[in-house]
Amino acid sequence: MRFFRGIAVSPNAAENTIKHIRSVGLLGGEGGWRPIFSHPGSIDDLFSKNDLSTRDTRVCHHEERAIYACGELFGAAYYALKHNRTEEKNTPIILEFEANENSVAVDGRDFLYTVFQVGDPTCARPVLQTAFGEAVLRYADLAWTQKCQDTRIALCDLAVHDPAVIRAHHDNRLVLSGRHGTIFRNAFLVKAPIPVRSLISVRQLDSDTKILNPEVAFSDLLIK
Repeated sequence: MRFFRGIAVSPNAAENTIKHIRSVGLLGGEGGWRPIFSHPGSIDDLFSKNDLSTRDTRVCHHEERAIYACGELFGAAYYALKHNRTEEKNTPIILEFEANENSVAVDGRDFLYTVFQVGDPTCARPVLQTAFGEAVLRYADLAWTQKCQDTRIALCDLAVHDPAVIRAHHDNRLVLSGRHGTIFRNAFLVKAPIPVRSLISVRQLDSDTKILNPEVAFSDLLIK
């Protein structure tokens, strides 16, 4: 599967940053964010559990470093040109690489988890089906019947690791607007390190690159 990561660095650091990544790959932990990849275990067994909770899905079997990435260029461009940009770090860089499906999870922080917790099924269900595929609905439909928010979160923990959900979200073309104003078609956690052999390109992005206009905001899918 192909992924894109957008970062912003100071103009003086751009050339060295590109050279460094091309020589060592992505190790994980670069920058201010240090995400962790942790798989919950057997998704089907956990889904069948009557008293499912995050105590089941967030057991630290084996934690690994990870990086955030998008499944297409324009989502990553938003992060490079806007979300990660500061007055000092204003030079956008795009990293393009490949990773195996079993090294990937959907990053649901800015959209999916909130919709699972407080989504209105009537308007949220068709959007989730479009953006995350038919497979996500078995988790979402059950989550929306649960009174316990922890169970709803645990069901989303399973959904983000379902291979069918990962594939469908990677193919999504609907532009989403999530928490903190994020704009993306798809968002993922990818296990690190990303070796040099998996890099396709590391390049400075044209500052005139288009940022997508959102078509659906997560706030429109919530219970009023």
